[in-house]
Amino acid sequence: MQHDNDHLRRAIALGEEAGRRGNRPFGAVIVAADGTTVAEGRNEVAASGVVTAHAELGALTAAGPSADLVGATVYAGGEPCPMCSAALVWAGVARIIFAAAEADFAAIIGGHPRFALGCAEVVGASDAEIAVSGPHLGEEALVPFRRYAETAGPTP
Repeated sequence: MQHDNDHLRRAIALGEEAGRRGNRPFGAVIVAADGTTVAEGRNEVAASGVVTAHAELGALTAAGPSADLVGATVYAGGEPCPMCSAALVWAGVARIIFAAAEADFAAIIGGHPRFALGCAEVVGASDAEIAVSGPHLGEEALVPFRRYAETAGPTP
């Protein structure tokens, strides 16, 4: 679990970087089954104007088409949205571990639309066998969201 926490903290740090750049504070790290980091991503929606520029999709794109993600784990600072959760299913990852739950970070930074469908529910609706675990790290996971809310204010 310590390695999981280290990777989650890296995803949180990437989210902090995204927040400092004016984006919502989400980060993601993809780690191969052998423990090596495959790719990282930050939310870049505000900076790019591309609504799909979420951290998880950025990490998948950075991994590239030749990356073997079978057995990989995705660590996310915030619970992946339905779009990202589905993409992770299609990418073939083995585990998704997130720090902050959607209900908790949404209470801090807002944002609409919201889906009444969590990551585990999206993954569970597939025929893939992917372990979903979260939330983790308690209040530590919410720090980037609180900082973002202080500077950017809640997102409508």
